[in-house]
Amino acid sequence: MRALSRRTQVLIGLAVLVVVAVVVVLVVRATAGPSSPGDVVFGAGGARVEVGASQFCDIQVTDCGSDPEAAGVLRVPPNTPLTVTVPEEVASTPWQLAFTFRDATGAVQQGRSPVFAPGTTPTFTLVLPAAADQLESAEVQQYGARISQGPNGLEFATRATWVLSIDDR
Repeated sequence: MRALSRRTQVLIGLAVLVVVAVVVVLVVRATAGPSSPGDVVFGAGGARVEVGASQFCDIQVTDCGSDPEAAGVLRVPPNTPLTVTVPEEVASTPWQLAFTFRDATGAVQQGRSPVFAPGTTPTFTLVLPAAADQLESAEVQQYGARISQGPNGLEFATRATWVLSIDDR
């Protein structure tokens, strides 16, 4: 048998390193769990804040991750619409905005936008029912593929959430 040239040995060594690197990257991706689907932009009165997902899961909502520091805060005075813009990865799935507000009597009310069908819209503008109402929180909810039968009908699992707290000073 003939000995390999120095150049051939180097090329074989480099090829082995590349194969090992590719295998490591694939293993890390396969075991790292789901990644955040991007930031949601909330805006009001000329100000805006980008908020990362505080909770996010795979499409079947079985493997989940979280980022407890992902919440955002935005000043939203009464009678000021809140605009919400979701990334394409969210707009291509069913999503909805859940929110709470205080009415003129001080009672806390809850509301929800319509559920937006996949690919229909990446934006929504929330206008509260009365001018004196004060928004308290807003949460974008992206739905996953898991559906179950609950006491009130079909229930869709929430795949990811983006939370906005309201600064009402």
